[in-house]
Amino acid sequence: MQKYHYTPNYEYSSSMHWIVLFMCIVISLIIIFQLNRIFFSKQKTNKASYQYLILAIIFLLYNVFNGLLPNHSLPGPLFLQYVITYVISIMMCIYLVWYLYKQFNIITPNRLFKIKNLIVILSICLVLFFIIPYYYSESIDFARSLFLIFPTILSIIFLVYFFSIIKQEVKRQRYFKIQTYLGLSSILSIIILPLLTYFGDFQPITQPLVTMAFFLVTSMEINSYLYRLKNTYVLKRNIGKEYHFTNRENEIALQIIRGDDYKSIAENMFISYGTVRKHASNIFIKSNTNNKEDFVTKFSKQISVSKSYSVDSNICE
Repeated sequence: MQKYHYTPNYEYSSSMHWIVLFMCIVISLIIIFQLNRIFFSKQKTNKASYQYLILAIIFLLYNVFNGLLPNHSLPGPLFLQYVITYVISIMMCIYLVWYLYKQFNIITPNRLFKIKNLIVILSICLVLFFIIPYYYSESIDFARSLFLIFPTILSIIFLVYFFSIIKQEVKRQRYFKIQTYLGLSSILSIIILPLLTYFGDFQPITQPLVTMAFFLVTSMEINSYLYRLKNTYVLKRNIGKEYHFTNRENEIALQIIRGDDYKSIAENMFISYGTVRKHASNIFIKSNTNNKEDFVTKFSKQISVSKSYSVDSNICE
């Protein structure tokens, strides 16, 4: 009598599909470009540039390891190869969530979705629902099926949670609508990972869809850069470099000089009112001014009348 199998049947690939290889090449070129910007730029590199670089490297590792593994010809147990690919996948998902928190200025997320808690929860999940079940059953199919259920449910809940936080931003100007839709789409791409992996190892389908999250984030970065480029005023003096402002402080300083209040700046830059005040305080300290009025008086004559629609090294990254 044939034994009943209650877990999905998988077809594993041991070589990297050409679509995945192409994505690895594209991401590698992006990494090289970003490294060139960081090490050869005349401006001081901000943290966001390094954060994006790390994101690109993690997505490259995800594609390389998930494209080449599992491979029966490699030495060592096949089980260990799966552990490696799952750990990298978890790292990728968590780092992307953290990156989006930074982009959308989510300072105090729900306790369940704090980064530290996500790391602990998914690590425990990997041990309890994959490593231990495999140890007792010696069935990778069964361990995979059991392990992927919880991350799938968690990722769907997170999508709803993330949307509930930033949905109000969709009502704002077009720039924030684009950023919001791109951010939500990147999360949607990520939740496909455990869902599709549950039904099989469809490398040419799963990895491009998941990697789309990285390209959506890249689109966010490009859109943000174009927005700053169109809405930045040129100063006669490079006060950002002169007083060692960060890029964020420089943008806020320009808007303060332009006459915008903190509330308007917060809405323009998609950050909280308190964050603007904190940056403004740092700006005043660095520029040796006592308050907003003192700062505006000192630098108001430095602003030109028209906007700049060309790359200005004084203010752009």
